[in-house]
Amino acid sequence: MKKGLLLLLISTLLFAATTFWETLIEIEKEFYSIPESQKETIVTPKERNETSPIATENAATKSKNGIVDTAKRSEQTSGPGKLEQKSNDLSGLADAKISKFNLLLGMMKERPYEVNNPNNPFYNPLRSEQMRSKMRTRIGVNKQYGYDLAVVRDEIALLELEARQQIYGFFVHLATKWTDMSGDDLVEMFKKYSEWLQSIDSGKYTKAYIEAKKKSDKISQQIVQNYEKLRMHYLFFSEFLEYVATNPSMLHYRSIMSFFRLDEIIDRINSIESFAKINTNLRHIHTDMGRLIIFILIMIIAWGSSYFLYFKLYAFLKNVIEKEYHEADEILLNNLNGMRRPFFILVLAFGFRMGLEVLFHPAPLPEKMAIFFYAVLLGTIAYIVIIIIDSLFFDYMVKKGELKNKQLRQELINLILSIIKVTIVIIAISMLLVRMGVNITGLIASLGIGGLAVALAAQNTLSNFFGLLKIIFDNSFSQGDWIETADAEGTVVEIGFISTMIRTFDNAMITVPNATLANSPLKNWSKRTVGRRIKMHIGVTYGSKREDIMNAIEDIEKMLLEHPGIASPKKIDRKFFKSRSRREKKLISLEDKYGVKATLLVYLDEFADSSMNILIYCFSKSVVWQEWLEVKQDVLLKVWEILDSHNLEFAFPSESIYFDPDNVQASFKAVSGMPKPTRSE
Repeated sequence: MKKGLLLLLISTLLFAATTFWETLIEIEKEFYSIPESQKETIVTPKERNETSPIATENAATKSKNGIVDTAKRSEQTSGPGKLEQKSNDLSGLADAKISKFNLLLGMMKERPYEVNNPNNPFYNPLRSEQMRSKMRTRIGVNKQYGYDLAVVRDEIALLELEARQQIYGFFVHLATKWTDMSGDDLVEMFKKYSEWLQSIDSGKYTKAYIEAKKKSDKISQQIVQNYEKLRMHYLFFSEFLEYVATNPSMLHYRSIMSFFRLDEIIDRINSIESFAKINTNLRHIHTDMGRLIIFILIMIIAWGSSYFLYFKLYAFLKNVIEKEYHEADEILLNNLNGMRRPFFILVLAFGFRMGLEVLFHPAPLPEKMAIFFYAVLLGTIAYIVIIIIDSLFFDYMVKKGELKNKQLRQELINLILSIIKVTIVIIAISMLLVRMGVNITGLIASLGIGGLAVALAAQNTLSNFFGLLKIIFDNSFSQGDWIETADAEGTVVEIGFISTMIRTFDNAMITVPNATLANSPLKNWSKRTVGRRIKMHIGVTYGSKREDIMNAIEDIEKMLLEHPGIASPKKIDRKFFKSRSRREKKLISLEDKYGVKATLLVYLDEFADSSMNILIYCFSKSVVWQEWLEVKQDVLLKVWEILDSHNLEFAFPSESIYFDPDNVQASFKAVSGMPKPTRSE
């Protein structure tokens, strides 16, 4: 089962990952394909607005170039009352486009090997060159025979293929060179591709497109398809170029080399004559003395910082904490000790990454290596955050001792704490998957396919988790309560996600599934506020006088009413119920809900075989077992004194035998009158 789930997860991740070119195709279809309702309003590329919707949110309707968004035409025909709504829609559209453009740039930086892959669904150089040669030949033949419509179809297809070639070449060049390109290089590159866009003159093709839409023959439909593809590529490329040109900071390579100007230091080190000779041999492994020395210095600084954090800073904080002892100090010290090693790894890994960045300069750090360090740093930071949250929670709970809000139970705190930890782990894993290029939206959607199988496999786990929720929100028992079920009895140690641990009174540990406890009857002996029952029968002998027994009953009742450890209705604090009634606002017995018992009964209960029994039925104020035993013992001693003062004796099981004198004499006479037995008898 576990292997099956693992394979399912791996396959899900593989299918959920979207390549760079697949993402680009999706963006084009989402934002730049022509909706069916607007295909009648298509105009030529020469009408394209000079400023794209990214900058103006489609505010203008006319441009010097050809292809125009249909939104501009529809905006002209809409009434004044719809302009505000239209503006909001276009603003949201611009934000969505910017988000997708940033996604493309991020994928290009993180996965340049995908961009440079010629076997992609957008543009294959080898296959496209064959198609281009075929179409040129076909154009020549169609011109020779006067098939003008077929010529227009192939010319548009040829222009659409060139558009894909330009887009492919742009992204390949950008993915390969962006870390080394200066601002002037980027401007020159954008100018080159912008001039190509401006050179597109599709006026004659637009007329052919409009005419072809009125026809239903095969060639006309092919003209429509080719033109719409060309328009889609043109709009995407022009707006993407404009966005990157107006946001050049998106392509700034912020490395440690540029931040600390290490290039100059490395050049000075390499200019030393002795190092220059060594560099002639080091060039075979693509490095030099300057980069090696900087790498060693960075590692020394990272190691020194880690050592300082691990030993010196820990010792200083330990001394500060131990100056004033508190119960929470032990927890704080344990958590502080737990954070030492993660911080050590964090600083050392960060330093090692910076050192490798220097070694690989001018090339960026390899993608797989960058992802590895990202995973290490992300995992370490998540672990540190979890420890800090643990410290805050437990420090608060220990220092406060008892929570101010009694209804906020410890198991609820533990549940919240566990949920926070799981959330942190999920966020960290999601960030790592995004960094690896996994489409999280697609991953979540694909997980739904195997959701049923996972739910069936984890059916018991889910039932136990919902059992936990039922226990918490029903408030049936809490940690530390004495509970009793059909199979277990003891003190609740911890209510976990799956099961509850119970410590029995003979010091054994029992683990019970939450679903079992949530769906089974149980006794909670700790849900008592006032009153632990004392019930007994006091037997006196049958020879006792009735007046003495009644006087003893009155004295026992009086003693119990005055006893400081015995609960009675007059001793109950009614303020307790008033405050609870305001909070509850329910028609229920608050005495029964909160476990308040103060019944006091002393009566002659029965004539038993060996005694006349006096019933004593009352409750101690305390519900603590030891205090209850002390009160019960004191009551027994006082009852003994009362019985002695009224000349009453305790009865015990006994049996009396009575003889009839006449029957006894007759029996003796019968025995004495019998003849003596002979030897033969």
